[in-house]
Amino acid sequence: MIKVEIVKCLKDNFSYIVHNNQDALVIDPSDSDPLIKSLEKLNLKAKYILNTHHHFDHIDGNLALKEKYKCKIIGFINDKERIPGIDICLKNNEIFNKGDFKFKTYHTPGHTLGHICYHFF
Repeated sequence: MIKVEIVKCLKDNFSYIVHNNQDALVIDPSDSDPLIKSLEKLNLKAKYILNTHHHFDHIDGNLALKEKYKCKIIGFINDKERIPGIDICLKNNEIFNKGDFKFKTYHTPGHTLGHICYHFF
């Protein structure tokens, strides 16, 4: 069963930990410290980082988390030059399916030209 944890970061941001009680993915890590504390409290290891867009308050924790957990960073192909440490570039309507994590990517420009949403199923 997949669970979602909400983690407060910075002054008014939230990041998310999606997990199955063993493996986890982190969505939009603006700050690595609160996420590392939450992951350790839950006894989880991050396997993936998902970025919805390239703004600092969604990506600043990428490299610290990647270094600590050796996880892969996922983002939209059109933002590959703006997301630090990106490993996996997804396209619009692409399905990602690894282990318990299955989601579809939707390109939703508006907030930024490369903004995407993830639909988990």
